[in-house]
Amino acid sequence: MNTDDVQDQLESLTISPINIKLKRLPRLTDYLPGLQTHTNPLQHNTFYHHSYRDGFYISHSDVILRQIVFDFSGNFPSSEPHLAYHRAGPRKEILFDPKQVRAAIVTCGGLCPGLNTVIRELVVGLWELYGVREIFGIKAGYRGFYSGDPIRLDPKLVHNWHKRGGTVLETSRGGFDLHKIVDTIEKRGFNQVVCVHHRRRRHSTRGGTNIQRNSAP
Repeated sequence: MNTDDVQDQLESLTISPINIKLKRLPRLTDYLPGLQTHTNPLQHNTFYHHSYRDGFYISHSDVILRQIVFDFSGNFPSSEPHLAYHRAGPRKEILFDPKQVRAAIVTCGGLCPGLNTVIRELVVGLWELYGVREIFGIKAGYRGFYSGDPIRLDPKLVHNWHKRGGTVLETSRGGFDLHKIVDTIEKRGFNQVVCVHHRRRRHSTRGGTNIQRNSAP
């Protein structure tokens, strides 16, 4: 069979429904039930044209398959379930009031390309798209939560950060006091914390530490 014949068969191929297993991921409402929802500020943002909004927001039924490349010449569809995950993206309803947000951004661990770009886009996105005005940078990694004062971030300050190497917020590796970090988060009223770091695969497994609070910050 030549290449053209194979192509003709593939173009006329009908795929029967495949077995999909949805992998449920933790949600904020699992830990804080009864949270009030708010209309996404993007609804009123002039950056997004009205004609773009149909299909722009992600619904709970939007999923993406873990395996997205298949070989039709093999055993397809397989009897084994294909893992699927909920898609990330903007929702029509959000679980935070932008006017009440105090966001903290911290870089930790080893360096990798693009850290300053991520910080810049986080700040610009929170500020310009969601109207958040309380954005802070934590200096020198996790220990910076309790070893110094945070710095206020805004689009003007981070405008050229993507042109610089390393991380402008600085980073550190090694030990930290998790209890002090949580105490500082509560003391300063941070209700959104974004940790940006380079993840490396390790052959060893480290145990985690759990801290429980009677109330969420």
